[in-house]
Amino acid sequence: MKTLSGATPSSPFGVAWFILYGHQGVPAAPYLPALRSLGATSTKIYLFWQQVEPDKGRFDWSAVDAFASQLRDPEEGLISIFSSSLWATQIASAFLPPSPAKNLDDYYRFVFETVKRCAGRVRYWQNDAEPNNPVFWSGTKEAYVEQLKVFHRAVKDADPRAVVIVGGHDGLFVPPGLPPAPGQRTTPFPQQEVGLAFFDYIFAHASEAFDVFDLRLYGDPYTIEARIAYMRDRMRANGLERPIVCTEYGGPNLFEFPENRKYLPLVQAWSQGATRPDAQGIPAPEATGLNPIAQLYADMSSLAPQTQMFMLGCSPALDDKYQRLQARSLVMRNVIGLCAGVRRMLYWDLLRANGPRDDLMTLMYGKIGLLELEDGEVKQWTVTARAFQRMTEQLHGVQSIRRVAAAEFPAIQLFVADRGARGQTYIVWDRRDAFSGEEASPALFSFEPGFDSANAVDALGHPVELQWNGPVVRVPVSITPIYITPKP
Repeated sequence: MKTLSGATPSSPFGVAWFILYGHQGVPAAPYLPALRSLGATSTKIYLFWQQVEPDKGRFDWSAVDAFASQLRDPEEGLISIFSSSLWATQIASAFLPPSPAKNLDDYYRFVFETVKRCAGRVRYWQNDAEPNNPVFWSGTKEAYVEQLKVFHRAVKDADPRAVVIVGGHDGLFVPPGLPPAPGQRTTPFPQQEVGLAFFDYIFAHASEAFDVFDLRLYGDPYTIEARIAYMRDRMRANGLERPIVCTEYGGPNLFEFPENRKYLPLVQAWSQGATRPDAQGIPAPEATGLNPIAQLYADMSSLAPQTQMFMLGCSPALDDKYQRLQARSLVMRNVIGLCAGVRRMLYWDLLRANGPRDDLMTLMYGKIGLLELEDGEVKQWTVTARAFQRMTEQLHGVQSIRRVAAAEFPAIQLFVADRGARGQTYIVWDRRDAFSGEEASPALFSFEPGFDSANAVDALGHPVELQWNGPVVRVPVSITPIYITPKP
């Protein structure tokens, strides 16, 4: 599998750090050794204009240098820059929301100097993120395209070998022809057409201003192939052929479970607060009586287990279940995404850092991190981290993944990975309900893998016993992906 810049072969597996790096109290930690221990070969950090250039012409390179100095190869690194500034942007913000520059010459100079600082050390650069969401871009699509063109010119002027990845689409849409989420009369993402139109405008008016398209792959994993195909078709409708990467994925998230969709108004309230930064440029949602997250914790014992497992301090059994769900999903999303032609997959995120208990973002994302770090050293691995490491070991050297038809067994998900000199390995699981599916007994599934002996282990590290009848292998398949690899 080639790198995006056409350089030497590289693993497609990566992990993004976190939304803050060397900013607002989060240290610029030396984390690449920990990331490499997982088998990841690429990573991403977010930086903020205010963080790097706190005053016009005065640069703070501490976070930039701390990151770039850890890279062994420029292919490892992606820096995504938020257009957030207390002095240079239309909305004064040190964090969220980003907004258009007051002066595009200032923006050009800032981007140019930042990329120049890293020339030859960092290959990939991205402007903002998910600009179809007003929390992450407080401006028009026209202003975004204008600034993207300036970003592209500044990056290429500073480092002609650098690659520009356009700020990613959040991926929260259901392509036409697919059913809405359970319990929804219409699309589960009412603003999806606005978001898709935003990127259509980018495709139509800034086709030469980016080299790679980024599609985040949260949401239902079984719509990943359709979402990728749909976005590829929309690019082609505008005469574009661009590699697709995913710099953020993960799940299942809180709202993938129907039991939790009644809490969606909390997101709207949080988003409204996040787009109104305080005098220090920090989002400050208005307090209106009892914090609704605090109320959830007060009522925790009566909540659905699908809600409780996202909460800090839930029962050990539910916490373990949450980790198993995340671990399975991680493997599924990588296999399906790579099968659909995604060139690079970056899990969100590496750092396990619980925020304030009664914050919505902690409820939604407080448990997703793979590792707990202390002074750059790994303090604790999660079950999901072990699953990531196991996946990179099993699929090391992967060149491509293709789906294998199992027409008589529509729920069986069977894929074969070409690992080059290491040969093939199969990945198989049974499509079941994400929460309750592990309670059902395995289904016996038979197929001819093309070899007559193999080792099998599932995504959680449990050995799987195979039964052979000549060239046919019989596999007890469950909701947990299984790797089947021929014996040497």
